[in-house]
Amino acid sequence: MSSHMFIPLLSTDLGASSFQVGLVGASFGIAYLLSSLFFGRKSDLQGRLLFVRIGLAASSIAFLAQTLSFSLVALFVIRALVGFSLGISTAALIAYIYESQGNMGRFSSYGSLGWIGGAIAAATLTGYNALFVFSAVFSLAAFIVSLSMQETVSPKPIKIPRLVTVARRNSKVLWPFFLRHLGATATWIILPLFFETLGASKTWIGLLWSINFVFQFIAMRFVEKLPEKLVFLIGQGLSVLVFIGYTLVNNYLQIIPLQILLGFSWAFLYVGSLLMVLHSGEEKGTASGVFFAAINLSGAVGPLLGGLISQLFDYRAVMLFAAAITLVGLLPSLRQTVVSSLENK
Repeated sequence: MSSHMFIPLLSTDLGASSFQVGLVGASFGIAYLLSSLFFGRKSDLQGRLLFVRIGLAASSIAFLAQTLSFSLVALFVIRALVGFSLGISTAALIAYIYESQGNMGRFSSYGSLGWIGGAIAAATLTGYNALFVFSAVFSLAAFIVSLSMQETVSPKPIKIPRLVTVARRNSKVLWPFFLRHLGATATWIILPLFFETLGASKTWIGLLWSINFVFQFIAMRFVEKLPEKLVFLIGQGLSVLVFIGYTLVNNYLQIIPLQILLGFSWAFLYVGSLLMVLHSGEEKGTASGVFFAAINLSGAVGPLLGGLISQLFDYRAVMLFAAAITLVGLLPSLRQTVVSSLENK
């Protein structure tokens, strides 16, 4: 995360237009999408830890390779390698924690804690190469830790449904989640640039991101105790408010309360939707792979849209787009919840 947030700034330093910034973001998302689908399914058949370890080792190498991003083309290729490497381990790790009877909210909060450290590092280590080396070192440390982990559930011969079947079964969760995250990734790719226009230095950009992660960490510690469908709805609703709020600010300090709200919105949306998907069937690796595929499909398309919309209009137009499509996903979810509530009375 420490290197991720400054990729748009590095892209512009290498001469990228707003649309080309989006292309760099899309290369990461597309590679992550394909990798998480393939290796999540493989982990259902061959065990989790093999792919967790391979992914962490590969990620360390890919993060370090970012120091070789001397041109826009090189950055595009290397970011795709980073996305592919992360996709190897992510779905397998989620399934591993779930099968270990781990608290998914608490586990997710540790991810946010890592993001906090990454954001603080980004605020202090403002040199790009220092951030890339920092990311590589901590990914390598995670790989070393993974060597002491034990497989909790032995791979067993289960019939794994086709990816399309798993996706269709979870469509009422995945579709609104995808729309919200599509708007989010369209916004995140230009958000550091937007913060710059409001007067924020690189240090302040890192601090603003860290505020979001601090409140993600806090919210994820308790969110699993709440009904997952309610949590999912709240996450969508808060996201709409955040995107609209971004369009109304004219100073970077005004972003602070929105970053707090953003932390709660993502914690609720992520944990609620992840639990709903994991509870839907036996094939946890495939299900979490499909879930992360939704994240990374939006991560592939969103940056392209964000770059294109900002180039044709401005940064605030991207945020209005994000609010609108999140609302499109929220309304059917809200209707389904109301109907289910009435039927259960």
